[in-house]
This record gives sequence, C-alpha cells and structure tokens, in this order.
Amino acid sequence: MPPVRLAIVGCGAAARGCHLPALPPLKGDVQLTALVDRDPRQAEAALALYRELGGTDADRVVLAADPAEAADAFDAAVVVAPHTLHAPIVRELLAAGKHVLLEKPMTTSVEDAEALAATAAAEGAPVLAMAHPRRLFPAYAWVKRLIDSGELGEVVRVDWSEGHPYAHEPVSWSMFDRRLAGGGVLTDTASHVFDTLLWWLGPDVEVVRYEDNSLGGVETDARADLRFGATDVRCDFSRLRDLGISCTVTGTRATATIGTDFPAGECTLVTADGVELHRGDVDAVAPAQDEWELLFTEQLANFAAAVRGAAPAHSGAEDGVRVVKLIQECYGGPARTASAQPWTTRGSDGAAGGPSLAGRTVAVTGASGFIGGRLVERLVLGTGARVRPVVRGFGRAARLSVLPQDRLEFRQADLLEAGTLRAAFEGCDTVVHCAFGSSGDEAGRWAASVEGTANVLAAARAAGVRRVVHLSTIDVYDPAVSGDLTEDSPARGADPADREYEQQKLAAEQLVTEAHGDGLETVVIQPGVVHGPWGGQWTTAQLRRAESDFAQLPAEGGGGVCNAVYVDDLAEAVLLAVDSAAAAGERFLVGHAEELRWGAFFDAVRALRGLGGPSAVPAGEPVADWELELYRSTARAAAGKARRVLGFTARTPFAEAVELTGQWARWAGEAPEAGA
Repeated sequence: MPPVRLAIVGCGAAARGCHLPALPPLKGDVQLTALVDRDPRQAEAALALYRELGGTDADRVVLAADPAEAADAFDAAVVVAPHTLHAPIVRELLAAGKHVLLEKPMTTSVEDAEALAATAAAEGAPVLAMAHPRRLFPAYAWVKRLIDSGELGEVVRVDWSEGHPYAHEPVSWSMFDRRLAGGGVLTDTASHVFDTLLWWLGPDVEVVRYEDNSLGGVETDARADLRFGATDVRCDFSRLRDLGISCTVTGTRATATIGTDFPAGECTLVTADGVELHRGDVDAVAPAQDEWELLFTEQLANFAAAVRGAAPAHSGAEDGVRVVKLIQECYGGPARTASAQPWTTRGSDGAAGGPSLAGRTVAVTGASGFIGGRLVERLVLGTGARVRPVVRGFGRAARLSVLPQDRLEFRQADLLEAGTLRAAFEGCDTVVHCAFGSSGDEAGRWAASVEGTANVLAAARAAGVRRVVHLSTIDVYDPAVSGDLTEDSPARGADPADREYEQQKLAAEQLVTEAHGDGLETVVIQPGVVHGPWGGQWTTAQLRRAESDFAQLPAEGGGGVCNAVYVDDLAEAVLLAVDSAAAAGERFLVGHAEELRWGAFFDAVRALRGLGGPSAVPAGEPVADWELELYRSTARAAAGKARRVLGFTARTPFAEAVELTGQWARWAGEAPEAGA
C-alpha cells in the first residue's frame, strides 16, 4: 500500500518541534510531500529541518503559500496554522477531498466547529481528526485506566494547575494576537486540559465560574471552576506565574496525582485511608508513548490508519467540538468575571492627568522589560497614542498581550542591528528608549547599552522620528554628591576600565545629549530607585534575596536617602516628556517629594516578606560593602526642573506604592499571602 502523501499547513514552531521530527520513523507509511505557509521563509526553514532529520525525498517536497497551490501533491494534511484560520483552511481542505489532522483548538467558534464536524460526518467524507497528543501521555492514560476500572471510586474532585512564565520563543506575534489566536492561555493550554477532562469524566459539564485578566487582548491568566456531573473541577492557568504543573484526581477510594507536563515525573496513588499504592514513573501502555517524538509519530500513524479506514482516530471531530463549546462557554457565558489587577489598570481612566497623545505613534524599546512594559500599558490604557512595542523576542512580552490591541503594533528588532530598528521605527514620531544591556557578559551588556543607544539614535533619525526620550538613571551623577542633587550637579567620572551599569548609562546618555539637533529632539529622564510590580533590582530581587541579608540592611528610618520613585510616576514623567515642547534637549531628574530613608524602604520589603526587624533575622554572609555604601548616601534628587518644565508631580506616596506592589507580589507568588 503506498504511503499517505502528507502536507503540513503552517510551518511555525509547533510544526517544526512536533510534527516534522515524527516523520522519519514512518517511512513507507506516511510521506511528506508538501510544506505550506504564507511566509516562504517558514516553509524553507521547515524543509531545511526535514533534511537535517533525514527525511526521505526532501528534494521532491513542494513548497507553497496556499494549500490549493499544492493540491495535486498531497492526500492528507496536518493543519498547524493560527487558531482563527483553522475553520477556513479545513473547510477548503475537506471540500477538496483532503483528510485533515487538526491542531487544537478545532476552531474559535462553536458554529465553525459544528459545521466542520457535520461535513466530516457525511457519507464518504474525508477524515477529520484532532491532534490531542496528551491522550498519549503515559500518566494521562494511567489516570484514565484508574477512573474506568473504579480503582479511584467515585471521582469527587479534580484540581489542575498549569502555569509558568512563557518559555517558548514563537516565530511571530500570532500566538498573542487576538485576531489570529482567538484567545490566550485558555484557548492554548486549556484546549489540552479540557479535552483530557472530557475524556476522563464524560461530556456532562457545567461552567460554574470563570475568571481571566484580558483587558481586550488575550488572557495570560485564567481560572475555571467546572462541574462534571458530581465532580467539582478547579483549573488554574498562567503564562506569567509559576503555578506548577500538576493534577490531583480525588476519588472516594483513592487519590491520584500526576505532573501534567511530559514526562510527568513522579506520580502517586494513595488510598482514602492513607496507604500509598504507587509512587514514581508510570509505564507507557500502548497507544501511550514514553518519548516526545514518538507521541507525534503514534498520532500520525493513527491518522494514516484512519485515512485508510483501518482504525478510528484517537480523537475525532466531536471531541474537538466539545472542547470548543467549553472554551467558548467560559469566554462568553454568564459565569465569566474579570480578574482584579489594579497594578495594571491604575491610571487607565485618565485620572492621572497626563497628555492624551491622540494621533501620535510611539515606539518603546525594551517593551518586554519592567519599565518599558509599564510604559506600554500606560500608553495603551491611558492615552490615545498608537503604540509600537519593540522587542528582541516575542515570548517575554506575553504580559502585554492582555491589552486592547487596536492601537498596538509589535515589532521585533535587535539593538545591535540598526536595520531592524529603522524598520521598527518607520512611521513613528517618538521613540522612548528603555532597553539596555541587562544580561550576558560585560562586553555584551556594554554593547547593548552603548552601541545599542547609538543605533537607536541613528535609526530614529533615518526613519524620520521627531523625538527620542531616553531612560537614563540618577547613577550618572558623582556618588560623592551630598544634599540636593540637581541636573547641574557634577557627573560621575568616566572610567574606560569600568564597563558596568553606571558607566554604560553615562556613555549612553552622552550619546543622546550629543544627538540633539538637526531635526532630532532628544530628552533624557533620570529616575532614582524605580520600584513596583514586575520590578527587577528593587522589587523581585529584594523579595527573593537571602533572608539573612536583612539583619544587615537599614531599618526603622535609618540609613541614607532612598530616591525611590514608583514605576507609574516614572511612566507619567516619560509621557509628559513625549508631549512637552519645552523638554527638547533637556535632562530631568524624576523622584517623589516625600523623603524616604533606606530603612523605611527595607522595612517595607521585610513586611512583604513576612520578616521581623534586623534582630529577628539570623545574620549570614556579609552584604557587599559597595551596596551598604549606597545605603549611606545623603544625596537627595530634586525634581524641581521636571515640575517647572514638564508639569510633573509624583502622585504615588510610598505607602500606596507598597500596597500595590504587595497585591501584585502575592498574586505573582513573590510574597506570602496576607495573614499566611
């Protein structure tokens, strides 16, 4: 019997990571004959990988931008396209008599899913199978056997948690674009989870409560409370938080716990009276597989058998319909509610009094970072500007996908590749430069901060950008200054032998000030200690640092001056610098009028950590002298110039900033729950 001639429609990360590596073992049974993608570079990259994997007849594989162009080359197709394109692509393939193995979710509407299923159910119609590979995970199949055999008794509860910071690097923004993805973590991750639950517990399901954090974009966090007959199910999903990857199935006779990733790791089975019946790995019982590539090899082999009429598909069209119905009931049903996220929505009503920026197009470098990300949020939620977040990779920008997307235009660029920056800046009137060298070795950090700033300035000028607002730091000033620190205070001395953060920022700021003129306006913003949700050095690093350090850090109002500024106030200053004509060519220190001592700052961190004062914490390794010296400084940043020229006033008292940060930290798992 000749092999099934197979096309892969959509040649992105999923096709290259899952389906292509599954093909070599199927030689003689399934033959790749076409690769289809609207972006020819993706199809070419997929073909190169197929060759590298030893795929047969690689030179005969047809590359096409549309399935119709290669229709004569294949009999069946794996569809791995963006979610909202599933329905039109599969509709045309079925109409052309092509069998389809469809990646989840089946569609992004119930009507489309039911229509495809009806087409596939007609007499003589092609096969439509769903790619639900988790049914082939050994641990999932083990739980299915435990339920079906009655070893768990009556299943009364399932608790499923699946969340971690987005770790994949997609080849495009499509996974986060509502127009292409249809939804966020629920559509993506819960497609697998809901199919599993329906497989385990049956189709009788009710959405009791659903909550997510979408603000008009795609959700990064979701919680679904479901009821399958008499079984209560709680599902938590996240692309931002570490929720773990586990599922506990509680029955009247026993409880099973598995890891939900692949491989599952340790699985347990414990009776209701506490007797441990199993702990450890779970054997793969066919058709389940214990190697990643073999999951997809088995899936394709089963699909080929279904095409030949030799076996039913592991997961069929009706399974896909059930999943879509459950997802859409979560999104659009009466049980949905919006998550509270005041650290994001604060200022979205325009109450902060900033500029409207209507009609402006603002690019933000470093948009996946702490300050750049918050600036993008404030621009989208609190102004009328079109916003162009510029990122090196899309994966780290998942946080921004919750935002309304009608004025968002993501661009990918590298600070060390001026051509990519110019393309990202085309059509923008303003660039806010937040990116700097925050990772890698010293040479790489210097290059990103200094050479990268030079490239940003050159690209902005070449793209016709009117203004560049550069995010610098208070650390460009001489650390020996005491008392009031102003923009006229002496600068830190340049040291060619030192290429660390302060010297990077000093050199970058000099480039920015020198670039002002000849059609390009530059503005420099110099904040002090920037803190708040998603913050690095002065937020998460302090929440995660060794407990013993707090025995040596200032307390109870002691120490020198902490020139702290909440990230929202810094964002407000930047927005004013974007809009103010008088700001051109100027530098502005940004801070809060209240005087804050380092002791008060660390007391707040101690409180968020649930620690007592210094005497309540055992001392450990000494804190570095340079850090303790910083906490003795008495230089106090004066924001008078920002007030006079920009009209800037920091509006967030430290106590309010700590409360907002605490709410975020508890949500993010960076601080213990209140009262815990």
